[in-house]
Amino acid sequence: MLKILDEKVMKTDSEIRKLYKDCKYVYVIDSYDKVVDDEGYLYCVSTSDESYDALIDERDRLEDEGKICVLGGSYNNGGAVGVQYEIKR
Repeated sequence: MLKILDEKVMKTDSEIRKLYKDCKYVYVIDSYDKVVDDEGYLYCVSTSDESYDALIDERDRLEDEGKICVLGGSYNNGGAVGVQYEIKR
């Protein structure tokens, strides 16, 4: 499910990651110089990979409006980068 939050309070990436464990999210930053600060205004959260496309659509819409977005988080289905699923025999 995709949750639109459009928060007005700045949060760090680690704060967002703790609040929304096993989710992907988009937050908005003020300028490209702020990317290294790892903080911004949380806009939306995708709680499952079924809503990933909707998350990307929201990010694209925000970028079309001229906003700078950061995509973060992980669904943790696989537990490691590049691992999608495990087959047991």
